[in-house]
Amino acid sequence: MPTVWAGRRRYLLVILFLLGIFQAIMALVMSFTVDSLLGMPAQVNAALNAGTAPDGSALDPAAVAEAGTYVPWLQLSVLALTVVSIFGARWGERVVGEDLGQDYVYELRRKLIGTTLAGSGNPSLGVTITRASNDLTSVRNWVSQGMVPLLTSLPLIVVVLGVLAISNWQVGLAVGIPIVLLGLAVPPLAKATFTRARYLRRRRGRMSARIADTVRAGESIQAAGGINRELNALDRDSGKVVNAAVSRARITGLVRASAITAASLATAAVVVLGTLGMIDTAGVASAMTLVGVMSTPLGDLGRVVEYRQNYKAARRIQAPLLAQAEVLRKAEKNREENWKEVAGERSDTGRNGLRIRRLVVQGQRVPLLQAGAGEVIQITSRDPGRIQPFLVNLLAGQNTAAEPGGEVPGLEMVVDGYDYTRAPGRQRRKLLGHASVRVPLERGTVSRAITYRNPQATDEQTREAIARVGLDRVLEAFPRGEDTRLKNGGQPLTGSQVARLKLGRALLDNPPLLVLDGIDADLDGDGLRLLRAELEAYPGVVLFTSQNPGRMAPGHRVWTVDAP
Repeated sequence: MPTVWAGRRRYLLVILFLLGIFQAIMALVMSFTVDSLLGMPAQVNAALNAGTAPDGSALDPAAVAEAGTYVPWLQLSVLALTVVSIFGARWGERVVGEDLGQDYVYELRRKLIGTTLAGSGNPSLGVTITRASNDLTSVRNWVSQGMVPLLTSLPLIVVVLGVLAISNWQVGLAVGIPIVLLGLAVPPLAKATFTRARYLRRRRGRMSARIADTVRAGESIQAAGGINRELNALDRDSGKVVNAAVSRARITGLVRASAITAASLATAAVVVLGTLGMIDTAGVASAMTLVGVMSTPLGDLGRVVEYRQNYKAARRIQAPLLAQAEVLRKAEKNREENWKEVAGERSDTGRNGLRIRRLVVQGQRVPLLQAGAGEVIQITSRDPGRIQPFLVNLLAGQNTAAEPGGEVPGLEMVVDGYDYTRAPGRQRRKLLGHASVRVPLERGTVSRAITYRNPQATDEQTREAIARVGLDRVLEAFPRGEDTRLKNGGQPLTGSQVARLKLGRALLDNPPLLVLDGIDADLDGDGLRLLRAELEAYPGVVLFTSQNPGRMAPGHRVWTVDAP
């Protein structure tokens, strides 16, 4: 996991620690002020109300009436100032703590989603969403509401206990014993909390995965009359989540109750000492003030155990993914730094040509491909299930072994004279265009979608790309035109219009290699004619999959990707 002590978070942590010290100082000032108010000012007002001096002599009634009530404005002002200061410190603690947690989660979320987009980790949509929401919420809670009390509450409690012990060891001992007992009870309770938090997290992940898979298969489930069966299966998973959550709550509730009880016992201990005459009334009030200030931090520390164990359970899942994200980040950085040394060599491929050697898909080799500019090649296999893994490896420029960790040879993939495997993402999008009927469009505007491979495209280039696939007239019917926002895979465009948009993005700037995955299946008659015209005059190499290749590209060449 990334370190919390990094970047601007270092300053936030320092601020939180200083806020804890400040609250401790204000609590002591409040205690001393209360002790002062119950001293001389209280004695003066008691004498005025009784009409007798402390030595028992009577006071002049006229003088008493003229004096009225003695108001110690200085002490009251200091007391009001400490109350407002503690209010402001607690408010600032919450704001700074949330800023700290959100900043940390911001970094984690980017890495987790980046790992998923790169094709690493669990591909389940439900599990991915759970990691990006529930798991990161656990991390945020630990950083913003777990670490923060440790930085602010512990200094407060330590300082208060120290002052109590110095001023009156009996009070310090009476208040400290419940807190020490709480500390001794925390380790076994924390271990039990961690075990139950891990189990709950697994159950939530499975339920999320089931929900995602069920929703995606909604049409098939409805057609088969299986709605009740799926709901019953969901109820079983939900029931297990409920039971796991309640089981965890039994332990976390015990921890929180213990923390609150420790504060209550400390208060009761002070009252007992006052009852036994070991401390005077002013001492009781002063100690009660400090214990009252400590009660909220103690309650916060009770929640810290829960947040910490939930974080540890999430960390066991996230840490490997974050490590993988760091590996991917370094690999991309190395490709960017080394790309200057990669020279284009077109002697073997020619301009816009393609050569693929030693491509391995799930441990099985793919035959050599050498293609020149203008060739249109269909990708086929005796096993239809091999096509998609092949395309994944092709687009990523990588080989995959039959088993994780297995050895594979180095891939040679030369596009327009450049080594595609060594190209960083910014260069790959110039070398390869891809359109697939299987992959939904990301959220955003039409103009963003069609220029996705070239974010620096001008307005004129955007309009040309839209017109190239015949969407200019379509967008005239929308109030916002090319700024129309797409969601849910391309709505409000129709399926054929979405396919044209994908095709337009792939064709942008005529990349040397164009990969089309079943895109003709969603095109209407006009769209197919447009596609055939583009392929006939395309300057680079086209690789495509189709259920009706003759309709899409008459006279095409075939490349069988089965192992030789």
